Amino acid sequence: MDPFVLCSQIPVCSSDRILDIGCGCGIIPVVLGYCFPQSCITGVEIQTKLAEIALKNIINNKLQRTVSIINEDIKNINPESTNGPFDLILSNPPYKKHNTGRLNPDPQKAIARHEITMNIKSLAAKAETLLRHKGRFMIIFPSERLPDIEQAVQATSIYPEWIRYIHTGPQKTPKRVIFSGRKDITARKRILPPIYLSSNNIMDMNILPKRINP
Repeated sequence: MDPFVLCSQIPVCSSDRILDIGCGCGIIPVVLGYCFPQSCITGVEIQTKLAEIALKNIINNKLQRTVSIINEDIKNINPESTNGPFDLILSNPPYKKHNTGRLNPDPQKAIARHEITMNIKSLAAKAETLLRHKGRFMIIFPSERLPDIEQAVQATSIYPEWIRYIHTGPQKTPKRVIFSGRKDITARKRILPPIYLSSNNIMDMNILPKRINP
C-alpha cells in the first residue's frame, strides 16, 4: 500500500514536473499519470526488468504523452538529462539498511528492499540537485527510520515541511511515516494528523482511477 498512500498525500498542480526515484514497475507514475494528466512525470529505475515492466504499464494505460521511464542509475541523472529540474520528487525507496536483516536471494527483490544501490543519504543528496528552487521532496519510509531521513536532509538545502504517521489500526504503533521537505524554504516542521489504514478508508482515498491496467 505504500505507493498508494504516498500518492494520496501529494499536492500537485496540473503543470508540475514530477520525478519518481526508484519507480519499480511504475505504480506511482501510472497513478499520477491518471490523476494529473497535464503534468510531466518521469520514473527512474535502475533494474532493467522492472523498467521494462514499468514501460509496458505506461503503454497499456496509454500514458506515453504524460509519463516517461528511464532505465538508469539515479546517480547518473542530472537536470541536463531530464530537460530541467523538477517541482516534485518522490520515492518509496529501499527501507532496510545495507548489511542488516536477511538479504533476499533474488537480486531484484534484494535491491528493492535493501539499501544496496542507494541509501537515504544519497537519495536526499540527489533530490537536492534535481529539485528546482522551492521544490518539494516526499518519501514514505518505516517510521523508526525518521531520524535517518532528518539527518540525511540536514546535509542538503531541503528543509522539513511536515511529517505524517501511517497506522494500520487505532491502537497500533505507526509502521510508516511520510516526510515532506522543501528546497530553500525554512519553516517550522508540522506533524499532520495520522492516517489509520483500514479496508474502508483505503477505498475512500479516491487516489486510483477506475481504469488502470496491470
